[in-house]
Amino acid sequence: MDPRLMLKLAPERRLIMTFALRQALEILQMPQLDLSQWLMGEIERNPLLELNPVRTTKRFEVEIPAPISLHEHLHTQIRENFTEGKDRLIAEEFVGYLDEKGFLTCSIETISQLFNRPVERILTTLQTFDPPGIFARNLQEALLIQLCAKGKASTLAFNLVQNCFDDLLHGRYGAIKKKLGSEDLGAAMSDLARLSLRPAHIYNQEPTTPIYPDLRIQKIEGGWALELIEDELPQFHIQTEYLDIETESAEEKEALRTFKAQANWLFRSLNRRRNLLRAIGRVLIRKQAAYLDQKGSLAQLSMKELAEKLAIHESTLSRALSGKYASTPRGIIPLRSLISAAPEAENARQMLEKTIQGEDKQNPFTDDQLVKELGDKGHKIARRTIAKYRTQLKIGSASQRKHNQ
Repeated sequence: MDPRLMLKLAPERRLIMTFALRQALEILQMPQLDLSQWLMGEIERNPLLELNPVRTTKRFEVEIPAPISLHEHLHTQIRENFTEGKDRLIAEEFVGYLDEKGFLTCSIETISQLFNRPVERILTTLQTFDPPGIFARNLQEALLIQLCAKGKASTLAFNLVQNCFDDLLHGRYGAIKKKLGSEDLGAAMSDLARLSLRPAHIYNQEPTTPIYPDLRIQKIEGGWALELIEDELPQFHIQTEYLDIETESAEEKEALRTFKAQANWLFRSLNRRRNLLRAIGRVLIRKQAAYLDQKGSLAQLSMKELAEKLAIHESTLSRALSGKYASTPRGIIPLRSLISAAPEAENARQMLEKTIQGEDKQNPFTDDQLVKELGDKGHKIARRTIAKYRTQLKIGSASQRKHNQ
């Protein structure tokens, strides 16, 4: 087709300057796969852009079957375990009363009254289904079912759940030891840690999104190598022969100018993205070399400090890091994982831990008291932040710490 005719048919007008900044930020923020799809759309819309010819290599495409749902999985087991139509109907009714955790939300009496017959035998069979713990009426029953499925019905772990469940939930290990004697709880707690608190959780997970690294960071002789990876992005160029077309009208001339401006802006935005990712990679290598080499811990590096080193705004840095990964000696990791907590937050956590270690063991600090204690030491922290830091440090509440002494 004559290029001039194509321009006549597609004199697409865009207010480029109006959207340029916003779309430049979107290009910076998009993960590689999203950017690839977006670029293909831009190439199709702009007649000046053309994909580079590439050597095609045969790719083996694997068809991945859609994941089976929990209800499908349960109905399959119902068909295999119940031959009588009435029993199967009752079993399917039970499925309808499962919540997102896999627990029953109605009483067994409700189902019995609905069908005017005992249904305990059917529920007992349902509780042997996979995943273990399904059809439990509460967390305690779910844990007991799982322990039975593992052949641990006669273990200390089973005894703990069956007879000391409330103490277990509240971390009252001193009370548990008094009830059970001086038994070592280590092995039992290890068994319990392997159980699921939400039996249906495995069927509620979102599909995994493929991860494509944007940087390759490698240790080489004498230092580090940094490489930008754009394997998933389309390679394209401007068809220069179109730039010399003699336009026949002002409208065609404007369309050609618009397409040319869009193409040039696209290349500038992509180059800015590349340069910024490389700059981020270089700073992270210098700052976190020991950590990347698996010879040290993560050095303190805040978003503010990194933004200042790159001479960019923190919001721009946040966009640049969004959804970006690096292939490193530690594996494929998010770039954000190489940015440690702000020093003031780390100092506050350390002070909290030290304060709790020095508290009266018979009268430990509440979270409100810890707010005041840390405030007196120069760390003004909200109560909810205290609770968050305790969780991160794996420190119990005041009542749990008191019972643990």
